[in-house]
Amino acid sequence: MIEGVVFDFGGVLVKPQEESFYGMMEARFGWTRAFLRAGWARYRAQMDAGTLTAEDMYRRIAADAGRTLTDEEAAFCRQADYDSWAHPDAETHAWAKELKAAGYKIGILTNMPPDFMPWFDRGAGAVRALADAEVVSGAERLVKPDPAIYRLMESRIGLPPEKLFFLDDTLANVDGARACGWRAHRFTDAASARRAFSACAGA
Repeated sequence: MIEGVVFDFGGVLVKPQEESFYGMMEARFGWTRAFLRAGWARYRAQMDAGTLTAEDMYRRIAADAGRTLTDEEAAFCRQADYDSWAHPDAETHAWAKELKAAGYKIGILTNMPPDFMPWFDRGAGAVRALADAEVVSGAERLVKPDPAIYRLMESRIGLPPEKLFFLDDTLANVDGARACGWRAHRFTDAASARRAFSACAGA
């Protein structure tokens, strides 16, 4: 039976990246959503692993389009990116508190760079305060869906894979958890996540 629920950060404990971010980046640099996402696909895992700064990630993305960013522009990209991920999902936070009160262990397993920690607190400080374990990619030099990062969470939360239920908005990370023997659900909203959890917990 399920004894622990593990939450992703971006798109789960906090709302998805704000639409205003994409408009801001296109207005300033002419970069579309598709262009940014393609750049993230190439470089963001390195940023989340702590081997590439956010500024350098955006410098590489810009270079791919034949542009050189100034230090001020690179800092702007970092600030805008990070700020767009700091808006708590109140329904998910409330549910995490209910789960904790009901006796479930709570974990947070997230891909984020080492210098993001102030925004981590802004977006999920209330859940961090009640969590039994957390694993942050930038601190561990591991990123989802590497099996090693799921095994690290198992050791920290003190539960075997079959007793864990994982929520992430990225399908590859959900599939990675399932491959490690976890129950997992691709998060779209708190209501559907509750239903999926209830189905697993009652199995």
